Amino acid sequence: MMTKGTILCMSDVTVVCCWTNEAMYNDFVNTLKSQSVPSELIGIDNRGNKGFTSCASAYNSVIDQVKTKYVIYSHQDILLNDSEVLSKFLSYLETIGHDDILGVAGVRFVPSNVMGIISDIQNPHPYIGGLILAGGRAGKRVEGGIMECDTLDECFFGGYTQHFRDYPFDSEVCDDWHLYAAEACMNTKVNAHAKIWVCSSNIIHRSAGNVNSKFIFGFCRLCRKYANDFPFIRATCGSSLTDERHLRFFVMKYYLRAAPQNAFMKFMGRTKIYVPLRKIYRAVKKLMNKE
Repeated sequence: MMTKGTILCMSDVTVVCCWTNEAMYNDFVNTLKSQSVPSELIGIDNRGNKGFTSCASAYNSVIDQVKTKYVIYSHQDILLNDSEVLSKFLSYLETIGHDDILGVAGVRFVPSNVMGIISDIQNPHPYIGGLILAGGRAGKRVEGGIMECDTLDECFFGGYTQHFRDYPFDSEVCDDWHLYAAEACMNTKVNAHAKIWVCSSNIIHRSAGNVNSKFIFGFCRLCRKYANDFPFIRATCGSSLTDERHLRFFVMKYYLRAAPQNAFMKFMGRTKIYVPLRKIYRAVKKLMNKE
């Protein structure tokens, strides 16, 4: 079910949000209403996942209803933390190319040995990648207000509406709720020969992300699609070389990393002490068979 509403009239931007939690979505809408610039809103009611099985397909379904110059895609758990957030984001949109994409949290592919999210947004769970960041900031500070990067987080990003008509989200590679922005970025770099940007923004993201088996196998599909274009791919929640040997290791590392966590939980009396080896074997076999 899709709900459409006008926040204010004569807008240059439409904000699209696929939501499942009504209270959280309403909090986001209230901060959108407080903005100093007008915006259109398309809310996609997907409670119970009854309408769509992926965010890519949900966003593709409404792109023809977007009549504004720009479109922004937002998570439901975003809060715009002052009245100028949207205005500032639009000012950065006006400086980028017609096929470029802009977001508020991004990563670079180089150097490959350094994992670092570039972002000024605030996160209530500041434990990211083994580092506790001062003030709950989700990443390294954006220098100069806007920086070029390679892929963006899905939490809040956008660009010229026509770009997303010309280059729709890949709902086959991104068949659930992960990596559709990262895939859009790589599609943009490879096929539109355009750039990806991350900008400073006073936004609160109320979750720290969710890396699960669907993310892992979705990331492997993403790497296979662009293996001929990028020897190494990084998203905000994971990275790997794109050859098959390293992708197998990527899957095994995900399951093996859970072992010490499960051991601790066993010590706490909550769950099993180890990840069964058959689970690791099945995961790697699934990857090798490209299921």
